[in-house]
Amino acid sequence: MGISFIKALLQNKISASKIFVLEKRISPELKKIKLRNKIIVKKEASKLPQRFRPDIVLLAVKPNQLDSAMDEDLVSIISNSLVISIIAGKKNRELKKITRNKNNTVRAMTNTPVSLGMGTSIVYFDKRIKRKYKNLTREFLALVGQVNEAKNESIIDTFTAIYGSGPAYIFLMIESLVRISSKAGLQNSQNMVIQTFLGSLLLLLSGKHDAKTLRKNVTSKGGTTQAALSILNSSNGLHKLLSKAVEKAKKRSKELSKN
Repeated sequence: MGISFIKALLQNKISASKIFVLEKRISPELKKIKLRNKIIVKKEASKLPQRFRPDIVLLAVKPNQLDSAMDEDLVSIISNSLVISIIAGKKNRELKKITRNKNNTVRAMTNTPVSLGMGTSIVYFDKRIKRKYKNLTREFLALVGQVNEAKNESIIDTFTAIYGSGPAYIFLMIESLVRISSKAGLQNSQNMVIQTFLGSLLLLLSGKHDAKTLRKNVTSKGGTTQAALSILNSSNGLHKLLSKAVEKAKKRSKELSKN
């Protein structure tokens, strides 16, 4: 997810000289971005400029990597920064304890379309966060897409399960339809499936009708679509499967907060 943010910031004309990345294991993709855009990548906080004090710090490591990532040098550097965490399952209380930044730490979550500036993000502010840091958080997340605010922190686990993981659900549906189409002998299946999804979303985005109405408009009584939907809308159909999947993801997010 961190790389998705880097791409979005660069697309928003944020100067590469203002983007500093701390990564102990530099992936091939990050290496390409570094070489192409000249962003600054270091493996250790001690290698950063001596007086480096960032305005915003984005924590985008795996939950089990946070403790090792927060060494004494980094803790000192971010002591007065706005710290935004998009680490799944890590609660605000725990984040503040690990970063030792009690007043300027916020918990957020987003999804991979942030790389195109089309992400869906949510943020939780506790009572300690000052207005200027709230505004700065909103402005930063708005660079990568839509921003929503959580009234209570627990809702972020639900958001993670639906919207954080949501792109994977959509891509799985596309994969399945491409496989079915190709097996049936249709050429150019992937492009046709993508165009079907894109056209359907544009119809929805036109605002003339909601999803339910558009679905009904496609469904003729006794027709092929109704036959298909009788399976997808059955008691063990798509809605139940998605509900079970979201609950499983939500449970896992809560488990991560305890590890």
